[in-house]
Amino acid sequence: MTTATLPTLKSIAPVSRAVLRPVDPGNDASCAHCDEPVKFAARQQRRQVIANVYSDGRWNRVEHYHEDCYGAAGAPHGAPAAASEATARRRAG
Repeated sequence: MTTATLPTLKSIAPVSRAVLRPVDPGNDASCAHCDEPVKFAARQQRRQVIANVYSDGRWNRVEHYHEDCYGAAGAPHGAPAAASEATARRRAG
């Protein structure tokens, strides 16, 4: 009887990352930088930065920023990817 050896999968530690997206109607998040609401406005086409934040390799929280506030905060989670780039990364696996 032989035993099969399974391939070793490379462990990938998730890192905090940010994406730039339109503000959706009904959004009730507060900006992590200025603590003001990130509000939808139909005629203004506002955008927000949403960041998944990981601590010790585990998901910890989501932070929302006004687009301008993210830059003022020093882009704490790196340069935000456009929403279309993030979707393509997720699909690529």
